[in-house]
Amino acid sequence: MTLSARQESEKQHPLPDLADEPPRSPATWLIVGSTGALIVLAAALVFWPGATLLDRLRALDGGICAQLPTHSFYPGGQRLPLCSRNTGIYLGYMLTFITLFLTGRGRATQFPRWPMALALLACVAALGIDGFNSLFLDLRLPHLYQPDNLLRLTTGLLTGAAMACFLLPVTNAVLWNQVNRDRTIYSWWQLLQLLPILALAFLAVGTQAAIFLYPVAILSTLGVITVLGLINLTVIIAISGKACSLSTYRQVFPFFSVAVLLAVGELQCLFLLNHWLLQQLTT
Repeated sequence: MTLSARQESEKQHPLPDLADEPPRSPATWLIVGSTGALIVLAAALVFWPGATLLDRLRALDGGICAQLPTHSFYPGGQRLPLCSRNTGIYLGYMLTFITLFLTGRGRATQFPRWPMALALLACVAALGIDGFNSLFLDLRLPHLYQPDNLLRLTTGLLTGAAMACFLLPVTNAVLWNQVNRDRTIYSWWQLLQLLPILALAFLAVGTQAAIFLYPVAILSTLGVITVLGLINLTVIIAISGKACSLSTYRQVFPFFSVAVLLAVGELQCLFLLNHWLLQQLTT
């Protein structure tokens, strides 16, 4: 076939553009394997003989939290895995994350509108001020006021809500091939709807009732894993060449499973590193 005849044939019967083809869904065995890995991880965390579930949660969170006894809450006389500030941050994050999905904003790719964004950033600034105030007290430097665990919890809850509203759109913008123009927070009413949820979380932790021990401990630790897992997921999708090419949660799930497993491994490495450094400093 001559060159001109071949070109004419290609014009009449063009080759399919693979870039335009929708991404394939992962095989069933991959979904089953990913689900099984997460179930085994959860079962090991709960049922592995030896330490209690709370001890394992403390070990999981110990790499990112100082877990100071004086800065912690004790529901039913048991210390929570995270200090008061970090309990607020990751509990607030997890509750807001769940709320965004339940209200149909789980795929939002836009940050909150700027007036609400400023309000959320003010919450983060309040946590920073409270944190530095506590640090100045620990260093025996002049400080503005006497730190309090309830205030640490409050600023943590508000900051966790802000984190969810800003971090989720970043992950969504990397994942999906169809851009969702929704915002995580579009109006003051949507922002105010978070306050009763955060207030209930404040009461659950602040009252230190035994009934809330495990729900708070598990949800706040899930918040830690979710934050780190979504960061891992964003990086994995970006470096794998799958950015902006996924359309279903089934396609995301295997990547998400790897991201969660990595998050647990990273937390354990941080805990072991922290433990080793403390040993070096005390010997």
